[in-house]
Amino acid sequence: MKSLMPARHMRALGLGATALFGGCLVPGPVWAQTQSNNATSGAGALREIVLEEIVVTAEKRAEGLQNIPIAITAVSGTTLEKAGVKEVGDLVQLAPSLQFGTRSTNVFIAMRGIGQAGQDIGSQSGVTVSLDGVPLLNHFMMNPAFLDIERVEVLRGPQGTIQGRNATGGAINIYSKGPTDQTEGEIGLTAGNYSRLGIKGFVNAALTDQVMARLSFQNDRSDGWTKNQFLNRRNDDADMTQLRGQVLIQPSDRFSVTALVDYMRDRGNPSFNVLLGRADPARPTPAEVPGYAFPVNNLKDLKFYFNEPGERDVEDVRATLTARMELGSNSTITSTTGYIRHDIDLTNLDVDLTPVVGSRFDLIGLYAEQATQEFTATTDLGDRADLVAGLFYMHGDASEPLYLSSATVKNLLIYLPNEKLNSYASYVQFRYNLTDDLRATAGGRYTIDKKTYEMDATSGGQRYLLADKDTWKAFTPRFVLDYTPEENMLIYTSVSRGFKSGGFNTLGDVSQPVNVFNPEYVWNYEVGTKGKFFDNRLRMGLTAFYADYTNLQQTVFRTNEETGVRFPRVENASAAKIKGIELEFEAAPARGVKLSGAATRLDTEYGKFCNNDPLYPNVPTAASCVGVLSDGKPLPPGAVNLQGNTLTQAPKWQFNLSGEYAFPVSETLEVTARADYKWQSKVYFDIYNNPLNTQDNYGLLNLSVALGTVDRTWSLTGWVRNAADKRYISQAVTRPGANAYTSGSVGTPRMYGATLYHRF
Repeated sequence: MKSLMPARHMRALGLGATALFGGCLVPGPVWAQTQSNNATSGAGALREIVLEEIVVTAEKRAEGLQNIPIAITAVSGTTLEKAGVKEVGDLVQLAPSLQFGTRSTNVFIAMRGIGQAGQDIGSQSGVTVSLDGVPLLNHFMMNPAFLDIERVEVLRGPQGTIQGRNATGGAINIYSKGPTDQTEGEIGLTAGNYSRLGIKGFVNAALTDQVMARLSFQNDRSDGWTKNQFLNRRNDDADMTQLRGQVLIQPSDRFSVTALVDYMRDRGNPSFNVLLGRADPARPTPAEVPGYAFPVNNLKDLKFYFNEPGERDVEDVRATLTARMELGSNSTITSTTGYIRHDIDLTNLDVDLTPVVGSRFDLIGLYAEQATQEFTATTDLGDRADLVAGLFYMHGDASEPLYLSSATVKNLLIYLPNEKLNSYASYVQFRYNLTDDLRATAGGRYTIDKKTYEMDATSGGQRYLLADKDTWKAFTPRFVLDYTPEENMLIYTSVSRGFKSGGFNTLGDVSQPVNVFNPEYVWNYEVGTKGKFFDNRLRMGLTAFYADYTNLQQTVFRTNEETGVRFPRVENASAAKIKGIELEFEAAPARGVKLSGAATRLDTEYGKFCNNDPLYPNVPTAASCVGVLSDGKPLPPGAVNLQGNTLTQAPKWQFNLSGEYAFPVSETLEVTARADYKWQSKVYFDIYNNPLNTQDNYGLLNLSVALGTVDRTWSLTGWVRNAADKRYISQAVTRPGANAYTSGSVGTPRMYGATLYHRF
């Protein structure tokens, strides 16, 4: 097969020709070409650790991680298992510049300080998550449990050309292990604290020479680790079942079709939202006022007091059909068809978060249905150039019914919003080798997003019908120069533009006209280097970047001056600037030893951004905010200028470090010990940088020790997550008023257990 690039670039890949299939991935075991850590120097000797060579498809081609001029972290499924990474949120233990949190119905993912703006179906995250090549429509679909994963790619920075649906902050691509021609299987049994019992595994078989199938499954159950002392019941339990079936049909060497169907049901009940403490030092929380007849929440002991139970039911159905055809020795067309339905029912949610009888959400529903189609063509244009081109379409239909009752009035507020999306995009990327060592890349994506919004609402006995529609278009180019001064070194510089569509505030003030927010844009400037040293015993990457955002989408709070009711909504900050440095490394310094880690230094700040802090509504308007408009109207009194404030979910420092040591205890058995540590500095949870709505610096330590057979057929692993039992807040919000307070979600406490694996 003809090489896609000059010899030096090919050598930098760390690949042979077998890793490529017309510029696309070969189905089956070549999905992730990794060198296993099985090299030994004799029975009972310490293993010679070889660093994994992971093949990624961030640019729609199978390429070695070291050859991609993108800030990217790729983690194999094997490493995910060893590190105890169970879902998207756990990736913060391994990937730099990544933040994750949950609160009530919302999932918050941020990368380099850019993440989720709104709290409803009308806005999307700046970090796109894709499952087997299919991007998710909404942010609340973003935390799927990991099952039988081949690899995860974390792409940092705007991905507006190839990976780029709304990815102004980055993208996370998750790939399942596909069917192979091997007849094999695996089963794992887990037991742990909080009465945890789990089972997971897979069975793979070659049905014929041309048809292969794989069935993956998992079930996880446990008691809750938070306790509602008032109701004497637990929250944050586990009750999840997932089943995935795949079939690969490969009638010839040039054509293959893979069909995947995945079903997940999760009836675990998180704590949603709990009262944390004061938002203003001078104002007591509702639990601190004289005459309060109940105990105060005890965060240390994870004991809370509120009178509504809060229940959740999540159902997810996903189907993907991928067809690949090789048109010639170096040309391939890939079709990816996706369908996802994701439904969440949340019932009986407490509003005031105390045992006092008050308002409650009888129902918050989050229902999303999407269909996508993507065609991608890859080809070589002679010996020095290659091309990727594609078309993408997404149809999305999302609704979020909300029913709110007071202590005396049933259905005091009913919101029935619906939003439909039709998104069209085309993209192209051209790479040309100017010399054997210097390559230029130019690409671009043109996106058209069409949205329609409808609202049927009843508030205070009055009905409101609202509707609107709009279209947003953008061209997002990318330019790269990468240089290979020697075989195992890559230096690159890039300029790219990102775009996140505008939208409607679907849960806003229905007594006012529909509120529309504008698209978010970013220009990102980046330089980086990647290298392999000491005969591939050390790999390092260093990236420096500067991102200039305009119309940054942020959540603010506006008060209806007639009713006094406060509503959250997305508005556009004028600008924001983010700059930082990221360092990653992976090393095998001695037999049996493997180390990896990353560090991020991040500086973020808003440009001129005037907004009213609902916590202090009566402060004088800042001189720099006089005359400033919001949605064409003057800001109400009390506006402050947030210029220079730090962005939310953007710690200045973030580190992670992992170490693994494997040593034999007999000719057939070996022990593997592993530690993963993550530390971050303070983060703010609101745009006002309220010092009481933050999480101070903290670190999390995970540990495991495994005893297994050298041939990998059996292993028993003892593990502990958050070994120091650190208390931390993953996400929070301020509730203003005479008894202002902060509320949010508490991070997972210490978890421990054991897992027995058998591979057959």
